[in-house]
Amino acid sequence: MHIRKTWVCSKVSEYEAERISRRAGISKLAAKVFLSRGMNECDEINDFLNPTLESFYNPFLMKDMDKAADRLIHAIEKGERIVIYGDYDVDGITSTSILYDFLRKKEAHVDYYIPDRIEEGYGISRAGIDKICESGSDLIITVDCGIAAIDEVKYAVDKGIDIIITDHHECRDEIPEAEAVVNPHRSDCNYPFKDLAGVGVAFKLLNALCIKMGCDREYMAYLDLVALGTIADVVPLVGENRVIAKYGIQEIKNTSNLGLRMLINNSGLEGKSINSFGVSFILSPRINAAGRLGDASRAVKLFTTSCEKEANDISIELNEENKNRQETETEILNQAIELIEKEIDVEKEKVIVVAGQNWHHGVIGIVASRITERYYRPCIMLSVEDGIAKGSGRSIEGLNLFKALCYCDSLLQKYGGHELAVGLTMEEKNINAFRKMINRYADEVMDEKDLVPRIKIDAYINREDISIESVTELEKLAPFGAGNPEPAFVFEGLEIGEMYAVGNNRHLKLKLKSENTTFDAIGFNMSNFVNHFNLGDIIDSAFSLGINTWNSERKVQMNLKDIKLNETVIRKNEYLYELDKYVETFDINGYNKGYKRNYDIFHSVDIDEIVLERCDLVAIYQYLRANCAKTLVIDDLFVFAGRIACSYRIKMNYFKLKKGIKIFEELKLLIAEPMGETGMAITLLDSDGQKKKLEDSDTFNKLQALKKSLKNSNYAN
Repeated sequence: MHIRKTWVCSKVSEYEAERISRRAGISKLAAKVFLSRGMNECDEINDFLNPTLESFYNPFLMKDMDKAADRLIHAIEKGERIVIYGDYDVDGITSTSILYDFLRKKEAHVDYYIPDRIEEGYGISRAGIDKICESGSDLIITVDCGIAAIDEVKYAVDKGIDIIITDHHECRDEIPEAEAVVNPHRSDCNYPFKDLAGVGVAFKLLNALCIKMGCDREYMAYLDLVALGTIADVVPLVGENRVIAKYGIQEIKNTSNLGLRMLINNSGLEGKSINSFGVSFILSPRINAAGRLGDASRAVKLFTTSCEKEANDISIELNEENKNRQETETEILNQAIELIEKEIDVEKEKVIVVAGQNWHHGVIGIVASRITERYYRPCIMLSVEDGIAKGSGRSIEGLNLFKALCYCDSLLQKYGGHELAVGLTMEEKNINAFRKMINRYADEVMDEKDLVPRIKIDAYINREDISIESVTELEKLAPFGAGNPEPAFVFEGLEIGEMYAVGNNRHLKLKLKSENTTFDAIGFNMSNFVNHFNLGDIIDSAFSLGINTWNSERKVQMNLKDIKLNETVIRKNEYLYELDKYVETFDINGYNKGYKRNYDIFHSVDIDEIVLERCDLVAIYQYLRANCAKTLVIDDLFVFAGRIACSYRIKMNYFKLKKGIKIFEELKLLIAEPMGETGMAITLLDSDGQKKKLEDSDTFNKLQALKKSLKNSNYAN
């Protein structure tokens, strides 16, 4: 499926890029990226390229951090029983792991509790509190959850248990009445950086504890797990998160955490360069698998054990469960697509709400992401069981899904999350009303343009911007992720020199020419573009840049995001399309009057490009015969014309092809049925050996008159 995308490109001044390049001592290519992202001061650029661990903010700037640290220290000193209430995703698991390990080393009486995803769902539950009460606990500290648990916190307090909340999710107007509520999103919190992951908030708590307990920088020993949770939670990799990710990835590569090292070894990353991609798509899914299909506490054991055999066994187990998760995910995805295609009009409903009986709660969030990618619509996936629907949602830019759920508050039992990802629970009977209400909200806040996939482009570039050195320098902007995407560029006016599908016909391989320079390009999962373009086409390309090494040779490679015909080609095609419609009712005087403006615009179109000669007709007919046993379906006559041009090395275009088919139809050599705007179905007829005269075609005669008119006019080239 060839989906049209909107390219959103920053306007970058070549002069400014040159100035920043000289002053900051960076390539012009990198300067364009910084300018597109609002950074035009050398100090600011230097700080971004060279973040330091000293740039962390004082943890006590966070509201209630002082209270939280004091209460924990009191619990350690008094030997109180502390329970860490975590979550079953990577963020929650790493948060639990670092806090548990630190407190255990401080000889605290500490344990942890990870709720069951299926039985309890996300966040604090009364059932969980009851289990913790039975163990005789004195203090609960939440990580990556709790900010929306107003009633549950009151329930715990009424049972005589103190609670500290540490969380990073969006806050409502009311917050729980706990001993301390540490969340940078609190409206009364002045902490300078708001976008920490849950593990980032837990990390700042360890920082505060180290300051108060005189432990120096012991909290820094957990930077590998903090980076893991931060990257996995898809928070913006800017500010403190960039520092965490950059230095944390370095620690992951040489981690002293036994469980993490075993996970790296058993996931196939051993000996390989680890970056944010490896963390997001190789390590994180395996950690998430612990809670998706089983007991998430295994992942905490993995990161806190000192037993090599236990760490190895758990990491192998998570590898296997990740494979099972993928199979379950594929099955539910196929069921969801079938329901959507049958029951939902995605042209009318901006938010896809799809429900199924007993879908596995552990994978519906991932499936919601797949649905969002496929249809470019926010998606809520609901699993229904015993009259209750529990679900996960994923969104696109343009719809804050958490605010959308707030709008639907009256229909929901429980909900929480972020702008782009949420969890929710409702009664089954409310699903249809919820679908209508959330789409009503979406209609109010979203435009149709929000539903067109966008590619954010940093800058237009040219041949002079691209070199091994400048592309290598871009790696200094890593780690890439939310808030700091890999730089994307547009190069206009490239000619397709080679084009073919590779990788079991899944990927697109191109050689793109600009004057005397040729660039290699690869488009992953873009092989369908072979059907929409021809050799020799002049295109614009949207891509990121990388270095491909093959047989010890290093070459720049464009990693394609999208390609489209160059604007001059599009304008020419639009002219030919309009001219085709006009010539259907052609008269010479009308042409001279009505098409003067268009012909002035398209002065490069000469007679040979719009008037058919006998050799053109021979080529069209031979190509049709060679590719059509009986009926031939042509999806796009523009592309088909290009194929004829390449095969016969002649000038051929939409207009000439359309008129050639019309001539053959008038001569009863074929039947042509229009399909869409630019498609056609051709059925060849048996001529019974009868000779056909071109002069018997009205269209052919009109074109000859047009040719004569053009030769006699001032517009002929």
